[in-house]
Amino acid sequence: MQRMQPSQPTASIARLSYPQLTAVRSCLRRDLGEGARAWLFGSRVDLQRRGGDVDLYVETPRPTSLRDELLCKLHLKEALDLPVDLILAQAGSQTPIGTIAKSTGLEL
Repeated sequence: MQRMQPSQPTASIARLSYPQLTAVRSCLRRDLGEGARAWLFGSRVDLQRRGGDVDLYVETPRPTSLRDELLCKLHLKEALDLPVDLILAQAGSQTPIGTIAKSTGLEL
């Protein structure tokens, strides 16, 4: 797994621009808290593909409400002007999708 650094050029790595990645981080912090950790996975990390939605797997240090999840998804969709699939889990959860996202994705 590779972790993106804020100063790293990202357009060629994740098919999202630096401003888009900054917007993702901002939405996650605002809606889910400072301790949220996110992985971008799926078609956006495959440089051979085009288009596609934004798949995000996010672990939060505390349980989140449905309201928080929906607000975050709405803010992400508005900020990116792209479809967003948002999967939330509490930190430490062991789920199949979490394993896939962490092993194939990029931590933001």
